[in-house]
Amino acid sequence: MRWELLFGDMEAQWHASTQQDFEQYVNELARIEASQLTLTEALRGACGQQLSVVMCTGSAIHGELLRVEGTWALLREGNNSVIVPLEKIVRIHGLGLARRESASTLNYSLAAALRLLARNRSVVVLELDAAAQAGSSAVRIRGVLDQVGADYIQLMQLADGVGRDSGNRQGSVVVPIGRLVSIASSPENEF
Repeated sequence: MRWELLFGDMEAQWHASTQQDFEQYVNELARIEASQLTLTEALRGACGQQLSVVMCTGSAIHGELLRVEGTWALLREGNNSVIVPLEKIVRIHGLGLARRESASTLNYSLAAALRLLARNRSVVVLELDAAAQAGSSAVRIRGVLDQVGADYIQLMQLADGVGRDSGNRQGSVVVPIGRLVSIASSPENEF
């Protein structure tokens, strides 16, 4: 009888130790898997949700997350669609724990999204990272994209609140794509 209790106790200890080792192994695998997730996958898991995205300039975009590509995300903020480059995001509020990989093998670049806006001749408002300028954290420019190059855009500037008529043009400006913090346009664009 004592031997049965002793062996039973040893078996219970061995089982508990094995279970504990297994749980530690599973937890380590989960940590390794989580360490390989990207911000893009975390954002894709939040598609359809309301988020607050704080940009490098301190501006915040509050809206529904509509689309996430490899280097940019699209949000609906009020009556605007806003494209934000992921590298310009400082923090995100409202992001849950869901993660999702891309369903598509095609990855649309920020330049491809900008070319769509240029093709549609959409009026856009660009927020630029102007941290290099003394005393300035952000600059906003309104206009229509004339050309999208590999690493720059050319914008026909428009006066605030006016249409694209030739009398409303205020010149042309070239901006490096790397300086774009956000691109706001009407929600009718085909993203």
